[in-house]
Amino acid sequence: MWDREYATGFGSQLKLSDARAHNEMLVEFMTNVDKNKAILDVGCGEGLLVDFLHECGYEHYLGFDFSDVALQNAAKRADAKTVFTKGFIKSFVPDGHFDAIVFNECLYWFSEPLKMLRRYERFLADGGAILVSLFTMNEKSRALDAEIASQFNVIRSEKITNATGTWSCSMIKKDHDRATSE
Repeated sequence: MWDREYATGFGSQLKLSDARAHNEMLVEFMTNVDKNKAILDVGCGEGLLVDFLHECGYEHYLGFDFSDVALQNAAKRADAKTVFTKGFIKSFVPDGHFDAIVFNECLYWFSEPLKMLRRYERFLADGGAILVSLFTMNEKSRALDAEIASQFNVIRSEKITNATGTWSCSMIKKDHDRATSE
């Protein structure tokens, strides 16, 4: 399904000016707390977040997605510090740890989104953060946003509203008590 979506122009919808603000907010979250050196982008699609990261001085970006078409389009953004690879969220195991792990516009597509957030906490470097952007277009995505706020250590949250709708951007700090007991 996603290969077909990307092949018919889904990625270009994500490039519209109304979709810029939440990407800029995620990058601002990272740079304000110096979590912009090593970045893992879960479900990266065409790698559009990289366009916003160039200004922040990142050292290593790894984006993964399961759509071959999206990854073919992302390849034009690849360079020595920007890598794209194929992977599935439930089983992907990255090499190393990351200052920031980004879930940009993808969590609501998973059957167990909170479980996926918990799964990826183990790939955070000490002091790292998970960044989430949700387009709160319906009750399901608003409920997911509320669940994240109640079940995770959200250290910063911002809402961005424009003519298209509202995005909720959150920065989550690893719960050390929970992580050390697992």
